[in-house]
Amino acid sequence: MKGTEYQLDRDITRKISADLHAESEDVFQMEEVIPFVMSIERFFVDQFYHDRKINDDHLHESLKKIYALQSGKLPVLEAENEIEKVNFEKFHQVDRKANNLGESLKARAILRIIKSIRSSSGGVLGNRNYIEMICSQHTGKGRWAGLVEKLEPNE
Repeated sequence: MKGTEYQLDRDITRKISADLHAESEDVFQMEEVIPFVMSIERFFVDQFYHDRKINDDHLHESLKKIYALQSGKLPVLEAENEIEKVNFEKFHQVDRKANNLGESLKARAILRIIKSIRSSSGGVLGNRNYIEMICSQHTGKGRWAGLVEKLEPNE
């Protein structure tokens, strides 16, 4: 399993570098993808923000497996812990609702969330920067709320 996990990490890193850097339009900016991503991120905020034992690494590990499923590298999601269990259940729910999105677009959206986790974590997972960031974006509260407010364009 460790070899498979290592290979999946390498594949994700390669896909982030190759596919997401080459995109002329960020998948997060695609109108049809926004509800899919927002549902997942809002769930992370509601489910995990107040549990200080949960960090970015927990979300990253769950999303890696979801990406492996979406990209055909994993036949089925099998949770190894309670965090993965609730994340996989929510993913299946959001996946069913987003039946207008193709599987490859969903996989790119999951990959883009993984990229956000890696970027906000500074490459070192185990902290809560991503969780803090999405909490600030979704609720206007949290440690990054002031920064997010300054960065968001005025409407």
